[in-house]
Amino acid sequence: MKIAKKVKIKKIKVSSGSEILQDIIPEELLLTIVLNNNNISVISCSPVNLIELTTGYLINNGYIRKYSDINIINLCDNFLSKKNSLASFNIRVNVSTNLKQNTSNTSSCLNSIKFISSGCGSLDEFIFKQRLNRIKSSIKISHEVILKLNSKTLEQQEYKKKFGGLHSAALFDKDGNILILMEDIGRHNCIDKIAGYMLINNIEFSDKIVFTTGRLSLDVIYKICRMSVPIIVTNSSITHTAVQLAKKMNLTAIGYARSGRFNIYSGPDRILSD
Repeated sequence: MKIAKKVKIKKIKVSSGSEILQDIIPEELLLTIVLNNNNISVISCSPVNLIELTTGYLINNGYIRKYSDINIINLCDNFLSKKNSLASFNIRVNVSTNLKQNTSNTSSCLNSIKFISSGCGSLDEFIFKQRLNRIKSSIKISHEVILKLNSKTLEQQEYKKKFGGLHSAALFDKDGNILILMEDIGRHNCIDKIAGYMLINNIEFSDKIVFTTGRLSLDVIYKICRMSVPIIVTNSSITHTAVQLAKKMNLTAIGYARSGRFNIYSGPDRILSD
């Protein structure tokens, strides 16, 4: 599937009246994740990097413990009945693991399927039961590196440049080199895609930085803590509850990183100002 599609529109301008044009707008996919034959989630997302998204989502939300637990991931197009009006917007991803059902972390949530909208993530009783470990990292980053993350991310946003409507998250090393960028209609999906990419490619988490164009709310901070990435940066805002969790988990959280400035809300010792 394409990440965007053309549509015919009627454009109205006060100065020149109306005209019929073509516009390019983001595609939206409903991705149903099936874990060991149990439907667990339907995620509203962009139709790219779905394997990375599935992998990151399952581990970041505590359904499986590690990447090696996964035996196979299989994508199946349009699994709904053709009579269903949403059939053309659905893809099913089947994941089998080597975990026994009675010992899997999913045993308490297999009877209910969750819908994850593109506008917000999901935190529920099952996720809150998953233990978070304090982040252990001795990484030190120059403030000059942080100042360049926004512009470097904007330069790599291939799809947002073309038609807008997308968030992005980028993975950087400690020297500010970009390793991968993911785009999606959901800011939390971008984080899961980054996590999945790192897990699939066996990339070390403890000396990396994640930059996101989305607000840092509790669900995003939770995912970053699950990943054990020591520094999360956004060019947008952060919520008070997210700051409290970041402080508790020894995560460096930085907001409003744009136009030659940024605010450090937690873990300032990792950022060198001189």
